Parts: sequence; C-alpha cells; structure tokens
Amino acid sequence: MIIHRSIFRELFINFLLVISFLSFVLFMEKFVRLTRLIMGKGVEFTDILKVFLFLQPSILLLSVPMAILIAVFLTYGRMNSDNEITAMKSSGMSFWTISKPAVILSVSCFVALLSVSLYISPKSMRAFKHTLYQVIVKKATMAIEEETFSTVFKKTVLFIKNMPSRDRFEGIFVYAEPDSSNKKPVVINARSGEILTYPEEGLIELNMKNGLFHMVTSKGSSEITFMEYTLILTSTIEQQRERKLDEINSVALWKGKGGNARWQAEINKRLAIPFACIIFGILGPALASKTGKTGRVGGFFFSLSVIMVYYFLLIMGEGVAKTGKLPPFLGIWMPNLIFGAVAAISFYMVYTEGGIFTRRSGVKG
Repeated sequence: MIIHRSIFRELFINFLLVISFLSFVLFMEKFVRLTRLIMGKGVEFTDILKVFLFLQPSILLLSVPMAILIAVFLTYGRMNSDNEITAMKSSGMSFWTISKPAVILSVSCFVALLSVSLYISPKSMRAFKHTLYQVIVKKATMAIEEETFSTVFKKTVLFIKNMPSRDRFEGIFVYAEPDSSNKKPVVINARSGEILTYPEEGLIELNMKNGLFHMVTSKGSSEITFMEYTLILTSTIEQQRERKLDEINSVALWKGKGGNARWQAEINKRLAIPFACIIFGILGPALASKTGKTGRVGGFFFSLSVIMVYYFLLIMGEGVAKTGKLPPFLGIWMPNLIFGAVAAISFYMVYTEGGIFTRRSGVKG
C-alpha cells in the first residue's frame, strides 16, 4: 500500500537520524572516560577506530529501543498534528492498519538486536578489552626512553642506558618498591633484556639477562646473580583480570546461570532489552494519539520521559535482581511487563474507540 510505504519511509528516516544522534552521544560519553587511556604517544588512529567499532554493539543495545520510540512519536505525532490520521480513519482505515509500519520496524529491530545482544555484543566487548589492553601496553612501552628514569609502571622505577630497538634494552637498572611478592625494596641491574607484552591480561614483563638482584633486609643485604630473570611490571592503570558479565558468551552464560543470580540477571537482560523494541513499536502509535496535536517537539520530549522511566525501572530491577532480593526474571522483565501492559491497554482503547482514532463500526482493518 502506498500509504504504508510513505509512513514507513518517514518512520525509517526519523529512526536513522535519531539512532545516529543517540549513538554519537552515547559513544562520546564513553570516549571521554577512555580519553586518558587511548590518547597520547604511541596510540594510532586505527586503535581509536577499533575502539569505536567494538563499542557500537553495546551502544546499539541502548540506542535502538530508544530510537524506535522517539521515531514513532516524531512520525505519528507529525501525522496527528497535520490531521492525516483523521483523514485515514475517515477513509475507513483502522488503527491497526495505520500502525503496521511501526510494528514492522519494531519487529525487524527486535530480530536484529537479539542477535547483537546474544552473540555480537559479548564478542565485541572481548575484542574491545583486548584492544584497550593493547593500547595500554603500547603507551607504556612508548613511554620508556634512553637514559631517562621512567615511572610509568606502578611502584617501579626503570632506567635504560641503551635501546637498540623499542622492545630490547641494554644497561638496565630497576628499583621496585615492596609489594605482595617482595616484602622489601629490591634493586636489579642487568646487562640486557627485552619487553614481553600480554595484552589479553594487561601485563608487561621485563625479561632480563646476566644481572644482579640486590635486596636489603633487617638482617643485612644480599646479592644474587642470575642468568635470566623475569620481572612483572604492573601498569599504572588498574588491571581487570576478572571477565565481566557482558563479555561472557551467551551459551556459557546460560549453562552457568543455575544458582547464580548475577548470571541469571545478565541472560534475562540480553533477552529483555531487544524485546523492548516490540513493546515500544506498539506503545508509540497508541501514546502518540493521546498526546494531542503537539507535533514533533512535544512527541520528542514525551518519548524521552517514557524512555527515562523505562530505563530507571530496568536499572533498579537489575540491581535488586543481582543482589538476590528479587527473582532475576521478575527484576529484569518488570519494565517490559509494565510497559507491555500499558501498550496493550492503550492500543486496545485506541483501536476500539478510545482517543482520536475512533474505529468506525462496520469497518474492518
């Protein structure tokens, strides 16, 4: 139908504009927090591009449901203010027929976002973490210079006499403050060495050869010569050894969810957020008919208020569910259950005879 294509075209354009804007805003919020890590000497443009790409799936999980509701309000709010809905109803079209483009868009986004949530997002978060550690390691090694005391590593002072290459050193002096492995400060001198990096774990090791290990204790001092010694250098940036829930594969998460409230909450969240697309696709046209002739501006701000309430309930429910005070399913799906009921009731009222979309008797749609 030509009318459906026209509505869908406007709806899709609004959806693309809104999701582009929301994705940019959400990315910039994350990018500002990561600036200290991914900007500076040794960081290439490709590293920043990778960070941008790997963050997109997690951003889409937030922006797509929001974009659907806002785009629907913008489209149907404009049609409402221009009396196009009234004209369609007068020609015999039912509210369901008028709402079909929004429902089709929401169902399509649900299918796409479900694959992102269950498969793409965990994989991209692991890749993001790997890239971030690569950047950290690269920045740390780039900060080491010849004949300069480097304090880039936590509780460690490093001095290199000569650097034949970026990761190979000659004439090494290391002062390490006390930590869990060394109860007393130690001084290490070595003839040569090399940097070994493990971006997956966020670790940097200094492998030294032909050196002297000097330690001072309350009983005196001791010196030990070595042919080869490896010192783990801890980056000044705190390491995150434990894999976060958003990085765990959905299959593994499902198998290990038994008895673990946090894992159960996470797997339910991966299913609930995409399902919100369908709810917003049904709720949007119905609520747009209740807001009066407010047009685009009114529809935009009203949809934002609805989104704020939804995500407030989601965050609150997730927090309570992860503490075990509420069943994970109920805590995570509570916003969907509430807004789903509101969507069903609003749609039914408008379809039958509520609101301005009065269904004419004897007209089938």
